[in-house]
Amino acid sequence: MKNSSAVSPTVYYSLIIAPFLFPLIATIIDMFSSAPELELLDKTLYRDPQNWEAVIVILLFIALMAITIGLFRKKEWARKAYIYTFFPTFLIYFMPYMHWIYMSSYAAIFNDLAFVCSGILLMILVTPSLYQPLFQK
Repeated sequence: MKNSSAVSPTVYYSLIIAPFLFPLIATIIDMFSSAPELELLDKTLYRDPQNWEAVIVILLFIALMAITIGLFRKKEWARKAYIYTFFPTFLIYFMPYMHWIYMSSYAAIFNDLAFVCSGILLMILVTPSLYQPLFQK
């Protein structure tokens, strides 16, 4: 019996790209939003990041790029790294700089879609019957 993949490579690659693309769309929506409450919140609640926060974000970004490139190349180490760093990465939202996250409702839709795509990709990478056909040469 042929070992065919339940997840097509197009869907797999789309799920890798989506968590980067959807927050970018959300940011663009909020940048061009004329909602007065967003402007007021930005003036009153914005805090400059501290040095240690910037270092953590930069290190996480470098690690995330390495994992993403590894997932594109279908490397086993990238799959494991994605699984083991999935939940700890969400702790970044508890840093003081990220304390106030506010966005318009349309931007929140795209931001939540990014989280959904990340979760779907996690489930694919955890389930052997889904990821093994994708990772075979």
